[in-house]
Amino acid sequence: MYRAAPGSAIIKIRDTIYDMVQQGRLQIGLSYHVVFELLQKAEPRYRDDRLARARLLVQFCGKNAFPYPTDLGHGYQFSTDGLWIPRIEVNEFEIESLVRHVKEAIARDLNLSRHDRRSFANQRNFVNWLKGDPKRLLRLPWPVPFPAFVESGDLRRYILGDMSRDDANAKVRFYLTDPVTVYNTWFDYYELDNPVVDRRDQMAAKMAMMLNELKAMLDYHAGLRLELTEALSKTTDHPLSAEGRKKLTAFEREVKQFGKEILSPEDLTANVPQWREFFGADSALIGAQIFYAFHHERRDIKNSDAIDLIHALYLPHADLWRGDKAFSTLLINNKVKFCERIVPSLLDLPSRIETLLAL
Repeated sequence: MYRAAPGSAIIKIRDTIYDMVQQGRLQIGLSYHVVFELLQKAEPRYRDDRLARARLLVQFCGKNAFPYPTDLGHGYQFSTDGLWIPRIEVNEFEIESLVRHVKEAIARDLNLSRHDRRSFANQRNFVNWLKGDPKRLLRLPWPVPFPAFVESGDLRRYILGDMSRDDANAKVRFYLTDPVTVYNTWFDYYELDNPVVDRRDQMAAKMAMMLNELKAMLDYHAGLRLELTEALSKTTDHPLSAEGRKKLTAFEREVKQFGKEILSPEDLTANVPQWREFFGADSALIGAQIFYAFHHERRDIKNSDAIDLIHALYLPHADLWRGDKAFSTLLINNKVKFCERIVPSLLDLPSRIETLLAL
């Protein structure tokens, strides 16, 4: 969409959606996996392309965001606070925590004694030291997470008392969540790899293993039911006693009930409380329903399916959900909860939005 040909259908859709955003009729949210799936690490010659993607995200989403998947279980939903990263990371980058690390790093670099280090850590002494040279923070002995925060002078202004704690934290939060800054910091400055790739592959492998285990369990269950049916239908060659038949019939009922439970998303969600703790009740149920949808359709798990599943966890928190056509069809055909919100085709998106707005 960010580089579609002028006059193309995609450009028209982009412009229509953007106009709706500008008019305040539509809100689109960032999410952790969308950001890193779209940006990705790239060779220097592709840097402008990645930054164009990041700017498109800012243009369409602004500070709208879906919480990190595991924050869903803590009650967080779609918001305008811009937090698509794990909430715990926001706490780790609180401004006072950053200042403390800066002090400790400088004290180590200056080879101060323990006594002098404690004196240096005193706020008044540290401020006086900082005032002695306006460029001192620009020569920090450690790589700060957000170079622009230091280079702009904002860190120095906060330490000198010229900026409030709330304002400083707001600026830090911007550097944590702005897609353009995230790309510059994560990939360019620290040269880190895409954090989604390993998680995606591990999750896909886990899902494939679980599906194989479910198939083995169901095969065993089918074999056991066949043996019970044969035993109960025996009329010759050592037929069952009345008491034996009664016990075997009761066991058969239990086996049938077990068969229903292992194919029930509701039972899976109830029996695995961690799912609800991580994602909340509605999203956990959707995750379980998708898992069984793969089983019902006997589909092989692809690595990309893991990311699609994570995206689908936001279905309860969105009025419309746009996904990959094949994955969307899987959800719709298996009547996953809130599947009426799914838009399988990008071309249908504007009309679906208009229809919803007209209600």
